Amino acid sequence: MLGSQKGYTLVELMVAISILGVLSSTAMTAEQKYVNAGKPEALRIEYKTIATATCAYMNDNNRFPSSDVELAAQGYIDSVPTLAKYTIDSKGKITQTPR
Repeated sequence: MLGSQKGYTLVELMVAISILGVLSSTAMTAEQKYVNAGKPEALRIEYKTIATATCAYMNDNNRFPSSDVELAAQGYIDSVPTLAKYTIDSKGKITQTPR
């Protein structure tokens, strides 16, 4: 009678779950590689946006803003950047610190 029952054994289920685990971890590693590949270019574009907004702020106010938060508050950029924090000294030097 035992030979006529249908279903999977515990060993078969464990093998299938192990294979799925290996495949999902491989897929997640590959996905992270592609996500991180675009970050340097995104940081460069974000920096150029801050630099342009800083020049516009200087032209309008005759002084440099202190940070990206001030640029966003005054409407020179749409929102505070999420990839890095930007501080601007009194001479206009922009410092980029990744978040």
